[in-house]
Amino acid sequence: MTDPERTAEEVPGAWPDYPTLLRKPLSEREVRLLERARRHATDFAARADQVDRDGTFPLESYEEMKASGYAHMTLPARFGGEDVDLLELCACEEQLAQGCAGTTLGVNMHIFGVGALLHDGQNAPPARQAQIEMMLTFIGTSKAIMCGSFSETSQAGAYFLPATKATRVDGGWRINGVKSYNSNLPAADVVGASVHFLDHPDGEDMVGMVMLPKDSPGVTSLGAESWDVLGVRASGSFDVRFEDTFVPDAMVAPVVPASEALFRGMEAFLAWFNLTISAVYMGVAQAATDWTIAYLKERQPPLEERPLAHMAGMQYQLAEMMALNTASRALIRASAEDWMAKPWDNEETAEKGSICKYVTTNNHVRVVGIAMDIAGGPGLFRQFGLERLYRDVRAGKAHPPADLMALEWIGKRALGIPRDFLPRWG
Repeated sequence: MTDPERTAEEVPGAWPDYPTLLRKPLSEREVRLLERARRHATDFAARADQVDRDGTFPLESYEEMKASGYAHMTLPARFGGEDVDLLELCACEEQLAQGCAGTTLGVNMHIFGVGALLHDGQNAPPARQAQIEMMLTFIGTSKAIMCGSFSETSQAGAYFLPATKATRVDGGWRINGVKSYNSNLPAADVVGASVHFLDHPDGEDMVGMVMLPKDSPGVTSLGAESWDVLGVRASGSFDVRFEDTFVPDAMVAPVVPASEALFRGMEAFLAWFNLTISAVYMGVAQAATDWTIAYLKERQPPLEERPLAHMAGMQYQLAEMMALNTASRALIRASAEDWMAKPWDNEETAEKGSICKYVTTNNHVRVVGIAMDIAGGPGLFRQFGLERLYRDVRAGKAHPPADLMALEWIGKRALGIPRDFLPRWG
């Protein structure tokens, strides 16, 4: 606990010499949270290149995060967590991603989901609240890791209407299909999947999330070969196949029409997703900026008397990187503070979450692109590390909502057009 009698000058680390999303001076709690993230980032950085090259999963990183409490910090204290809020989480993920973006992206899918689950359950029916209480108790007691997916590489728009199907059986449902992007799957204990419920009494196109232990019969990881991707390779976002997998009714979240599948009852989930994703790639952009500063200070052409840092053009490029980072950091902070002051409803989530994610991820891509321009030839070599950041940051634009969908939602709200208005185009 922070001692209210201590001034900011008496709190070690209250004025950090590194950029952060948190407002300064930092409290003792904030210093502790950020320094823990930075210690993990240092450890992750030592193995980041190798796991990226090999396409392997850094399981030891997850064990370290569970041991330190990082992996469960968004749980309420009564479940063994630290009551970390949205802004604190974003600030920690920014620091962590500077060590390894893939690891941070993977664990973020668990941490933000845990934090958002409680908020989305507050206004849910009693049965859903009891379901969430049971899940959080299990996670806190066993230090379990969650993973799950709304997406499928085999089908566009699967987060609205999945190709993975559920058919009714006594006491529950049988699930069949393949879900993609199951981040941190090798470390996970529980797997979630959005599925299309066939012959549901409420309608034909009903969609909902199911949760089940990873070792349930019929659940198969398709392994690292299914995650042969450009960047964030360490996230372990492997495909999962469900073959006649039984899910009891107690592990099925409320189902909704497909047109509402990404929004109803998931307002906090989507807000936390967009803002924490923005923060993860903020860390990549900052790592590229730090790399560039060191490069400019150290690299000196043989015919010059001073290093590249004295070239005006490169000073301008670095300044643009820093300006973009400052703007992104301000938008993430303001968005998180806005949500915490009053959690967004569906329409606000679609607009404000999309604005934050669209602006910041494009800024991040621009920042690392400038770093590559400054680096020149060395930027192409894997041994120098910038090339990995260049690949990692590009993944930010692939997370939903993609740029055009984000702009569509932002524009529709301004025009008073419902997101599910049909026909959608024309």
